[in-house]
Amino acid sequence: MRRSIIDMVLATEMTKHFEHLSKFVNVFTKSVEAEEDETTEQSSPDLSAMSTPENIVLVKRILIKCADVSNPARPLNSCKEWASRIAEEYMAQTDEEKSKDLPIVMPAFDRTKCSIPKSQMGFIDYFVNDMFDAWDAFCDVPELIDNIKINYEYWKQEEIQRQNNIEAQESTSSN
Repeated sequence: MRRSIIDMVLATEMTKHFEHLSKFVNVFTKSVEAEEDETTEQSSPDLSAMSTPENIVLVKRILIKCADVSNPARPLNSCKEWASRIAEEYMAQTDEEKSKDLPIVMPAFDRTKCSIPKSQMGFIDYFVNDMFDAWDAFCDVPELIDNIKINYEYWKQEEIQRQNNIEAQESTSSN
């Protein structure tokens, strides 16, 4: 039990994200894609792959990873609230690093330059979409996929509005 918990916690380390995702996709979603090519109806993954301890570990890792980065898969109001809280935590870290003349670990979260919409879109594009698509192929979670799409569109519109506001301020300043 202890080893399993440690393994799942370590699976949330983002430097190993693509390694874990690639292994999961290779084991669990390749067979689904092959079956879908042969038939017109969507099929479920080959659960015989679940018979090995290694593959059970893969499922646990992706499950905990999905939970770890699940904010974009939540309903919009929760997503917005938690995105704000997370960004504030990262901006506070950046503030402290600046005040102590330490290297800035996350320069995108400098308060004077941070775009929460842009950071959320990048996070969804880089980490969330492929992983949740793989998880959806494994266990069919259309509500989560819909939430990700809705939230991405919200952040996209927010970023467009933010850019428009910046341009309006700049044109007012130059007049």
